[in-house]
Amino acid sequence: MSRGVAFLVMIGVSLFLGMMIGWVAPLAFPPIAQIAQPFVCPDGALLQDVIRGQSGSEITYNSAFQCVSEAGAAEDVTAYAILTAMGLYSAIAFVLLYGASLRMRHSRAARLRVVVEAMDAPGVSIDGNTINMRSATLETKLDVLATLRTQALIDEATYETLVARAKAKARNG
Repeated sequence: MSRGVAFLVMIGVSLFLGMMIGWVAPLAFPPIAQIAQPFVCPDGALLQDVIRGQSGSEITYNSAFQCVSEAGAAEDVTAYAILTAMGLYSAIAFVLLYGASLRMRHSRAARLRVVVEAMDAPGVSIDGNTINMRSATLETKLDVLATLRTQALIDEATYETLVARAKAKARNG
């Protein structure tokens, strides 16, 4: 998956999570919406009412938010509170997803470094057998690379690059 596609997927997932946490979760756990208070009602208290409705056999729940100033005046800020909470939770989700993707990319890069270094290492252990890569035949090196590819430690492009490098070293002797 390209970085651009991965970035767009992270944005979509972040927006979805932000919407679920900021819009739906306050019905089950009202304090979760209080994250919006400093932005929606900085000089007062943000109050939430959960409104239960019933139409026939269907029961619905809605939230209503009011900003109550120190003077006691109440103002309906439902849309602002929900949108602000959704935006803040989306941003938090994006930061967490992006951090996780950076960590995965870093760990993959570290594994690739180990693989590249292993190609010239005195010993590589695979399936309990230690293989001396410096004196190994080209066929053995290619088998090791195929094993690493099969175990998803390297991708196809890296596999092809390392195979070409091993073949070049074998030719140059």
